Amino acid sequence: MREAPDGGARYARKMGFMAAFSRYLTKARRAALAEGREFLLMGDLNIAHTRQDLAAWRRNQHHDGFLPEERDWFGQQLSPRTLVDVVRRLHPDEDGPYSWWSWLGQSFANDAGWRLDYHLATPRLARTAQQADVDREFRGRRLSDHAPVVVDYAWP
Repeated sequence: MREAPDGGARYARKMGFMAAFSRYLTKARRAALAEGREFLLMGDLNIAHTRQDLAAWRRNQHHDGFLPEERDWFGQQLSPRTLVDVVRRLHPDEDGPYSWWSWLGQSFANDAGWRLDYHLATPRLARTAQQADVDREFRGRRLSDHAPVVVDYAWP
């Protein structure tokens, strides 16, 4: 939370990190393209970007990971010319697919999760993505509160 319990110091560090990370993403993406390579960022960004990315978005509007300034930051990283949210490109009109669920209650069983794990790709690479899924269980078992996001790319 922005204010509790350390007076907002942890949140201020997070926002500082996000600003620095934004500069790094731009630099890394441009360097890759200058060398004739594509750029792909995969991982847990701990932000649900849109209402589609969070099952209970109304009750989480004031929680870390879904705060307006976090979602704005996330949106600033995306554009048709810089980075594309590959999973959202392939699943534009559906909620989720979620990649994180609380261990409390029946969140996992009810698929009441958050989409926190992403593939952000340069536009050329993103256009080659053919399918995206979340691998919720391994051999019938839930191994973590996160599940891997798997994207099949038809890269030349």
